Amino acid sequence: MHTGACLQRFACIDEQAEQLTGFDQHYEQVGAGSFSGAFLAVDGDRVGVFIEGTNRLLHQVGAGPEEQISAVVLLQSPSQSMSNGVVFGSEDVLLVGPGGSYEAVVGAGVVPAVFSISFDLSPALPLRRLADRQRGQVRLITAPDLSSRFRNTAIGVLRSWDAEKRTVEVSAETVQWLMLDLLAAPAAAGGSSCPALDLFRRSKSIMADSLREQIPISEIASRAGVSRRSVENAFRTSVALSPNEFRKLLRLNKARRLLEQDNHSVTEAAMDSGMFHLGRFATEYRRLFGELPSDTARRSR
Repeated sequence: MHTGACLQRFACIDEQAEQLTGFDQHYEQVGAGSFSGAFLAVDGDRVGVFIEGTNRLLHQVGAGPEEQISAVVLLQSPSQSMSNGVVFGSEDVLLVGPGGSYEAVVGAGVVPAVFSISFDLSPALPLRRLADRQRGQVRLITAPDLSSRFRNTAIGVLRSWDAEKRTVEVSAETVQWLMLDLLAAPAAAGGSSCPALDLFRRSKSIMADSLREQIPISEIASRAGVSRRSVENAFRTSVALSPNEFRKLLRLNKARRLLEQDNHSVTEAAMDSGMFHLGRFATEYRRLFGELPSDTARRSR
């Protein structure tokens, strides 16, 4: 079945994050350098297929749409990626249940393919019954055969891209049966999880709400009701960064977004993000984004 599709390239990380319809995604740039990415979106009434690639290490946050079940595989994985604190490889399938939230660290050059399918597809009853068991869950399932079949389907979609007509060839039935096979797999009952993930999320929320404050990590740990070492271990396990490294990334990414809104000066963006040493701010900003904050402000105008 020929389906309308959109293939775009992006120089803005936030614009690319918005392309995965219904997932309410949010990206933070982790790897240093100017960002560029590409995104193929097939957002049909029955099946969604989304394939993206970027040139930078990213931290991604999102959640599966309600009334849909989703699966993610990696078409290319030249660098390591993680999902909810577990290493995500080429033989794995990430099963995202309705409303299931995820924290992913996606390596530079990694090409994820996301399949999303509505409960309304026929036969709806087995799909809904199996998918309801995954509600609110995200499971990393090692299933080489299923992963290979999902990848081959995604590669077929890519190869069918017609630039003139802006269409691709997608078999909704093939995606449906792949999803049913995945949901029925014995491993779907368990999957992998990261015990430290909940603490990471609680600590990250405290951190994000207090970026202007120069509070020590020990205070964040106290607010979370745990020890500093527990917080440090949760960050290392979940995103392979220390709490202070992650907080600096949050501050720099927030500053970039403020500058791109065209209503903040460089000084205002730095101060509002909790970075009060302007010289250090400019150096760190340039190291991460490949340009000075003044360059971002000038471009946004």
